[in-house]
Amino acid sequence: MVSQIHSLNNVGQFDAVAPSGQLAFARMSIVYAENGRGKTTIAAILRSLSSGDPKMISDRHRVGAADSPHVVLQDLDGAQHVFQNGAWSVPLSDLVVFDDAFVAENICSGIEIEAGHRQNLHELILGAQGVALNAALQRNIACLLYTSDA
Repeated sequence: MVSQIHSLNNVGQFDAVAPSGQLAFARMSIVYAENGRGKTTIAAILRSLSSGDPKMISDRHRVGAADSPHVVLQDLDGAQHVFQNGAWSVPLSDLVVFDDAFVAENICSGIEIEAGHRQNLHELILGAQGVALNAALQRNIACLLYTSDA
């Protein structure tokens, strides 16, 4: 879990930000601000840290910035997670960001309902045991389809 932001440089709204006070995250934190203040950028940074995918930050390289994005975050154990030269020093896989990207990937949203949305919605409703049972069911269905094609 991320406990603090040490610096945000050349990413999205953030040119060179280093919070002067103790801006600490709790086990569950809500980020709230006016439009255009960098909430989506912070969510993208955290999602990138969780997945290790540098594209989420690289795509938000600050317009007109000569230097590459550079981010320094700290976890609860005091370890620093640094995004530099297009990569994280160490990803933080137990971090979950519940933002619009999470909703789009896991829950039905918007006008269009695709099969993947329905599947993810059922998995969300059924819980861990239901997801495991569903995975076993899907493997059995795939096995049946494979044997019937042979």
